[in-house]
Amino acid sequence: MFCPTCGKENPRERKFCSACGTNLEAVTQALSGSAEGAFSKFDSALDQFIARYAERVFKNAPSESLDPRLSSSWKILGQGALTSFVDLILFSLIWNILPLRFLMLLVTTPIRLLTRKSSKQKLATAELEKQKAISLPDPAVRPWIAGSATSVTEHTTANLPDYIQTRESKASKTE
Repeated sequence: MFCPTCGKENPRERKFCSACGTNLEAVTQALSGSAEGAFSKFDSALDQFIARYAERVFKNAPSESLDPRLSSSWKILGQGALTSFVDLILFSLIWNILPLRFLMLLVTTPIRLLTRKSSKQKLATAELEKQKAISLPDPAVRPWIAGSATSVTEHTTANLPDYIQTRESKASKTE
């Protein structure tokens, strides 16, 4: 439909012009010469309601519901009937699948929980063994005897002559 104000072409389902905002519905009614009565409004509302329901299966149903022709009303009614038939099939299918899924969950849930718990225990055991392999030697193998370790002062004093000789030899090589 062309807008009488600005001349822009708009789709039939638009109520207002996308360019200037003119009410295209009022223009359509004025051009057709018929004002909608209560019966026509109710008929149009039913078509729109059925089209909204049929939209899940037929994506263009709401745009077709705005067409005032009788053939569009029959087409929308057929789309609504087909949509309800699809819903009926899906309803019966889901009511047969839901109990089956419930029984499967009743049977498999304890098994799943037990396998998950055992796999966590296996992982924890493997991690502990890995930590044991990396950890320091067991103190029971080499017992600690108080006074057996040399102090820092004793160690430094005992190794001081070797350190001085090494340092002097390095100094003489660089000269």
